[in-house]
Amino acid sequence: MVNILRLPEIRSDEGQDNFFHWSMVILPILAEAAYVFDASYYLTHHSNNNGYEGLCSTILIVFAYLRYCSPIENRVSLFIYYILLCLLSETGTIVYLITFIIKKDLFSTIDYILWSLLELIFTIMLIYCRIIKKYQINFIVENKHLFHFMSRLEIILAVFLPFFVSKNFTSLTQNSIAFFLLFDFFSDSYVRFRGVWIKFALYLFVTTVTLTVATEWLYFATKIHFYEQISAISELVSAYLCVLLIILQFFPHHFTPTNIIKISREGFTFQQNFNMDTIIKDEYQNTTREKLDKIVTTIDSYC
Repeated sequence: MVNILRLPEIRSDEGQDNFFHWSMVILPILAEAAYVFDASYYLTHHSNNNGYEGLCSTILIVFAYLRYCSPIENRVSLFIYYILLCLLSETGTIVYLITFIIKKDLFSTIDYILWSLLELIFTIMLIYCRIIKKYQINFIVENKHLFHFMSRLEIILAVFLPFFVSKNFTSLTQNSIAFFLLFDFFSDSYVRFRGVWIKFALYLFVTTVTLTVATEWLYFATKIHFYEQISAISELVSAYLCVLLIILQFFPHHFTPTNIIKISREGFTFQQNFNMDTIIKDEYQNTTREKLDKIVTTIDSYC
């Protein structure tokens, strides 16, 4: 199986090992499987609100977006992997659609149709960038990022968990929690952003995620469904922007290569050290000259 997947060699200097590679393969599958489970559970239990809707997939959904950096190097295996994830995601979305059609909820039906379209676009673009064009990944995920995601996720869930278990609200799979983790991760690479579009997309992404959470809290506080609809729309827009950022980072003209940044930093460090050496030499020469002047003055006074 390892030969079929053809995972890369261990790169401990880049914060990656075999456990990390397998995690990056398995976790997106678990995330999409949890999405299918939550959708199926909601279909069979939507008539009686029992306090559980979408919690499992909300916890794992961030890893579904990280499929873009899957370490699978075999192109055929990677193609099958992306198709599998797409099928799982579309299955969950279709189950949600069936539920909303049964409930005659037109707004949510249209909303999930657009989610389904986004999944198709995401999969097609990943196949194009990773398999056909073999573009380099610029948003690089390492072991430390996975642990960072998990630690931040615990804090965010501690805030949102009461609303998930409350029978007064129906909270389905929430992507906004994943977006909070992702825009923090994306912003770490901001220094390498070279194009206007990717910078604009990041700022807009942060804005829409903030709007999503703000209107969701207003809905929880006031129970006015208008705020719930605004939150759903802004969450959908955030998802499209998130996918746009992931796709844009593949294209070289949006990113400054790491080797250029490394060279510029080394040059800056060298220039600083050179300037410091020059200052020290000048001070030493000035001090020596002052001492010589004092000696000459002393000799003259004796004469």
